[in-house]
Amino acid sequence: MNKNKTIRIKKKYIYLTILGLLFLSFYFINQNSLIRNDISQKINTSAIDEFTKEWLDNNNFSGTIDPWNSIISGDTSDVNATFTEGQANYKIYGEQRTFSEISGTPILSEWTKVHNPEFPTYPDSSDITTEGCWVSHDWYEDAYQSPSVHWDRNITIPVDMSDYIITSASITAVVNATVTAYPGAISSSPQGWGVETPGDQTGPNQGDNAQFFIGDYVRFYVLLSDLTKEKVYEVAYNQTVDLGKDSAGSYDYMYDTLMANVSQEDLIFYLTSVLSSDNHNFTITLGVRIWCEDNWWSDRDRWDDLLIKSCKLNFTYQKKIDQFTTISWYQKGNTISGDNVQITGGNLKFKYKINQNWPTSLSPNSELQIFINNNTLLESVKLSTAGLSFTEAKTGGFDMTYLLLKDVNITLSIKLFLADEFPLIQNLTLSITEVSLQITYTVFTPETEEQPWFYAGLFIIAAIAAVVISGLLIAYIKVWRFPVPIRKLRKHRKALPSEKGPDVKIISREAAFKGSFHKEVSRTSKFLKGPPLNGKIEKDKLFKK
Repeated sequence: MNKNKTIRIKKKYIYLTILGLLFLSFYFINQNSLIRNDISQKINTSAIDEFTKEWLDNNNFSGTIDPWNSIISGDTSDVNATFTEGQANYKIYGEQRTFSEISGTPILSEWTKVHNPEFPTYPDSSDITTEGCWVSHDWYEDAYQSPSVHWDRNITIPVDMSDYIITSASITAVVNATVTAYPGAISSSPQGWGVETPGDQTGPNQGDNAQFFIGDYVRFYVLLSDLTKEKVYEVAYNQTVDLGKDSAGSYDYMYDTLMANVSQEDLIFYLTSVLSSDNHNFTITLGVRIWCEDNWWSDRDRWDDLLIKSCKLNFTYQKKIDQFTTISWYQKGNTISGDNVQITGGNLKFKYKINQNWPTSLSPNSELQIFINNNTLLESVKLSTAGLSFTEAKTGGFDMTYLLLKDVNITLSIKLFLADEFPLIQNLTLSITEVSLQITYTVFTPETEEQPWFYAGLFIIAAIAAVVISGLLIAYIKVWRFPVPIRKLRKHRKALPSEKGPDVKIISREAAFKGSFHKEVSRTSKFLKGPPLNGKIEKDKLFKK
């Protein structure tokens, strides 16, 4: 009785121990889960630090230009990057010059007499006098009918004209002539000495002009050409029509007369063309060509005095700003790196001004462009909006967030982009100051480094405890809950071969008793057959049987 009670008490303690271990295991697992959630919440909230930092140094260009740098692309003669206290400058060089070297009466020392390659015969007389370029010619039928003479002057421009644009030009030339006019017919005396014009007598009889075609004339002209004479343009001329008409008398006169000249647009084009062959040099030519028509066998044309009295060529040229020329001020900043770092914002602010109004009509597309690591900001600042004092390029600044990248040096560049080709008379200076690049970024960091390891250890202990408890529970269910004799019997039964089960049948006690009882009774039943023995059984007979 005491032994059974002891067994029940032991079972009770075993159950309580198992339940306690299970509860402890579940407690540790639950606590570990709560702790890990708490750590996760701390990492996602309290462990996120946000920083806003100025990424540029020397924002106001104070004292020195460092660490700012500049670079120019395109025509370096057009622009320059300069620094003055408190600002960085973009200088654009303008200039205007005027050419006026050819003016007034030609001077012998400045001009060279040359042949006209198309009409290479000189007139009878040709020279430069105090009155100008003078020609005289007397034509007989056996003489050359179309003499000509040129005076050349080579001009040198002191600057490279590929960097300049001619914006205005004019040319004027004055001519004068005296010719023998009448009599000029064969019947006259002397015969045929006059210059024939439309309507003049040219035949043997008075009023006869059967041999007249276009008449006699002189052509004065001015040519522009390159030094090799591959490009030649006539820019002014005067060709006589009725000089020498019979009605004028013995002589006919053309008083001081202006040559007809080409338009300013054409003159600029011709000057630009000849200077494109040699950016510094071109040639101007004063020419006289005479045409004597053969009107009769004894025709004679007398050109007494032909003069180019003066010539004046003026043109203005301005500095040409080449298209796509740029100036950049830039500064290379530090990097932002790390897997636990994220850039969340970037804002650029700066002020700018110009020393005089931008020539918008000449260059409407020029602007300030902004770059981060050679990537262009979609917004720009038109130079036409620049004022004469410092103002903010954009109220509130430019959003630079989408251009900012990690793990590279963040370099800011503010570029002056000249989008048009245009002439500029005087220097322009664009300036910037108070350049600020504010970058905002977040850093994800755990509060402590020990907590994850500590709670990981607790989790491991809880897992081991759960495994041990599960093992104990299985062992109890399969083995420990049976008494020791049963455990031994089960152990021996397991050791028996399992190929064929035992033939012995295990029956209950009551069935075994009944079986034994019937077996014993059956041994004496045959003696009890027949009539009763009057209630008396002879013991000796029974035992003998």
